Amino acid sequence: MIEEQPVSGSDGQYRRVVDPRTQLEMLVPAEIPDDRAVDHARREQAGELHRIRFFLDWGHDYPLWESFTDKYAMEPDDYGISSELGRRLNDWSLFWQRHFDPFDGWDESRNQTRWLTTGDELVRLLEVEVYDIAVVLPQFRPS
Repeated sequence: MIEEQPVSGSDGQYRRVVDPRTQLEMLVPAEIPDDRAVDHARREQAGELHRIRFFLDWGHDYPLWESFTDKYAMEPDDYGISSELGRRLNDWSLFWQRHFDPFDGWDESRNQTRWLTTGDELVRLLEVEVYDIAVVLPQFRPS
């Protein structure tokens, strides 16, 4: 039996699951059943999943990038992402292009806060949609 533990301080969007075979703890979206979480971890360890890098850059409409592929700058159709989520990813990119300048930074701090909060939400939604084929690596927050 897989041991489930809610993530302390979270809003219930993620939970911790312990793989009964490896005893490794995983943080998974709340919607993902235990058997899928364990299979996902096994497939990730075996290198069988895409690794979607989630960040924005000028000249591309989506925050979807995959290293070591022929294409690199990816689009929602490459992963079978729903049209609704694809639209939201594009809207997030457009918001960044309108309110962020590479030399001067954000036009207003509230726009940066809104963009970061929305980015976190989009990462979670993307994780759920591509869970069986990919790992999402959020790389959009300033370090």
